[in-house]
Amino acid sequence: MAEGTVLVLGAGRSSGYLIEYLAQQAVALNIKIVVADQNLDWAMAKVESLPSCSANMVQPGTDIEGFEKLVANATLVVSLLPVHLHMTVAKACLKYHKPMFTASYQTAEMESLQEEIKSKGLLFLNECGCDPGLDHLTAVQILDKLQHQGHQILSYEGYTGGLVAPVSDNNPWHYKFSWNPRNVILAGQGGPAQFLKNNQNSHLSYPDLFGEVVEVDLADFPDLVGYFNRNSLPYADLYGIPKAHTVIRGTLRHRHFCTAWYPLACWELNASNTLEPAIIANLPSRDTLFPRLSNEFGYSDAECKVVKELWDYLGVWDLVEALRNPRSMDPVGFDSNANTLWPSPADWLETRMTQRMSLSPSDRDMVLMTHLIRTKNPDGQSEIHRCTLCLEGDGGDKSAMAKTVGLPLALAVELYLQGKIQDTGLIRPLGSQWYSSILPALENQGIRMQHTVTMA
Repeated sequence: MAEGTVLVLGAGRSSGYLIEYLAQQAVALNIKIVVADQNLDWAMAKVESLPSCSANMVQPGTDIEGFEKLVANATLVVSLLPVHLHMTVAKACLKYHKPMFTASYQTAEMESLQEEIKSKGLLFLNECGCDPGLDHLTAVQILDKLQHQGHQILSYEGYTGGLVAPVSDNNPWHYKFSWNPRNVILAGQGGPAQFLKNNQNSHLSYPDLFGEVVEVDLADFPDLVGYFNRNSLPYADLYGIPKAHTVIRGTLRHRHFCTAWYPLACWELNASNTLEPAIIANLPSRDTLFPRLSNEFGYSDAECKVVKELWDYLGVWDLVEALRNPRSMDPVGFDSNANTLWPSPADWLETRMTQRMSLSPSDRDMVLMTHLIRTKNPDGQSEIHRCTLCLEGDGGDKSAMAKTVGLPLALAVELYLQGKIQDTGLIRPLGSQWYSSILPALENQGIRMQHTVTMA
């Protein structure tokens, strides 16, 4: 059998564990691994000392010929590139008849390729990272098990957070970046959150989803709350629980984070566009912050103090001043004398938050995932099943986020190359053929859920 080539596009934060695992399995799978990134130094650092690995520079948006040559020479393509580049990769994979694997959400744009993918007998696997990915695998496994035992699934709630480990939690936001900062800053802006609650299709507009958070009742983490993800409605069918009265998927954050982020988002201080003069004129001042938080958001004095503390930590008033006087100051290194408009609030916020809320080499991150499932057992009694994963990283590149994104995807690639997956088309890792192999392998890597049951 000829040697195969796995092309890994992207050598960023989440790629390390995936590349290392594939390198460890290279002989058994008879593959070599090519890691390509627009930053060649990043790619070279990721493959240093690893067997069967090489590094390449790739620029999908500009060097089309070089990019397509890499795809054409691959057996399988893994894309860890930014989401907006996935369609470029997908079209190249279709052109050269290559399967494609990603950890990213399956977009409507990608779904438009479903018929062509299927007709060519290819497999395009999406949503096989942490969230989405590991959440799917663990949720469907326990839901399948419970229904096989005769339980009726009444409700499902699932929440995941990429957080800072308690040992490294030393800022008032109780948060540090373990993944793309821009995604955190723009979270929720794509449209209203949609979910099923008590048999009602519900929605919550942005940014109100940060103001109406869910108490998740995690005993070891009482200060964590959940905010609603974009669209939970399809998951009643995707998870095989069409009769559940409640289906909610959300993201975990410290309650103080949401308390401070809600007014910040309402006043558009994280907008990715230039603010209109009327919006800037409506921004609060230090003197008016407390009364406006009280009047407009119903915040208590304690909540107002939380907002002040967290905003002061980031220096949000520098942003407000810069918006009112765009060239009066240079708060984060932008050229205030340039003959261009001052960057957007999101640009400012990303730079300032990256400066003050990034993981240091000695910091440890934490991935926390929980499923709350209410059932009626075969005897007609109500039960509450809680499945929780808490994984801390080891610092540096060995983050819990990189591990929980990279390993599920690497294991899916391994299954495919072993010929154990016969699926074609555009799919998510939702069936038993995925979780029955991937989850035991993850347990061997220290990634495991704890399952508890209480009577309701």
